[in-house]
Amino acid sequence: MNQNINKFSDKADNYAKYRQGYSEDILEYFSEYGFTSNSIVADVGSGTGKLAKIFLENGNTVYAIEPNDNMRNMADSLLNEFKNYISINGSAEDSTLQNGIIDFVVVGQAFHWFDAPKALIEFKRILKKNGVLAIIWYHRKTDTPFWKEYENILKDNIPEYKGSNHRNFTDEIMEKYFSGDYKKIEKIYSRELDFVELLGSFSSSSYTPKEDTIEYRDLSKLLNNIFIKFMENNKIISNFGMEIYIGRI
Repeated sequence: MNQNINKFSDKADNYAKYRQGYSEDILEYFSEYGFTSNSIVADVGSGTGKLAKIFLENGNTVYAIEPNDNMRNMADSLLNEFKNYISINGSAEDSTLQNGIIDFVVVGQAFHWFDAPKALIEFKRILKKNGVLAIIWYHRKTDTPFWKEYENILKDNIPEYKGSNHRNFTDEIMEKYFSGDYKKIEKIYSRELDFVELLGSFSSSSYTPKEDTIEYRDLSKLLNNIFIKFMENNKIISNFGMEIYIGRI
């Protein structure tokens, strides 16, 4: 992950404001693995704390492990009200945590940035016996005219868009990372976006050009054009799927 640490250095503000969050109903799936409010959680690649907040609000102690200073500092400012929030300058491959202290390792929208073999060794080290790993991703549903055109704009104008992507991790690959009690859970969610929210979400991505560049301004115009074309009541509906891979390792 070292070469990827700085990809989000200028994204923290937009990430915190506009990136899709997580629904608290994921806690129901964790309960099947003995999860309670007393479970100790390591959120690895915790970013601005969107996933960590779900567990903190549930009363869990959360070690939020994030190597990017700007992202971690943003999380610290947003989550400092929680006494059970522990901010860690560490990585998936080197968490700095002690052996065997974690009940659940969770990874939200970040596993594709890790060195997977090294990260799994580290997860096994910090997990208690029979500890659980949960890898969570969400992705846009591109089955509507707007999102098809949105996807084409990214593919046609951003070479980096075809880079590291969680869609490269097939179900067959993911299953090999787990040893027991493994399952995949899928849910569909939706939300409405105005153009400010759409552009903010776009700007939070690792592949987005810097906002003070011609490339960014040109892309903003293209996105505004299709937004105007398809909007209803100044909004676009965003449907997205969430996938949870969970089990013991």
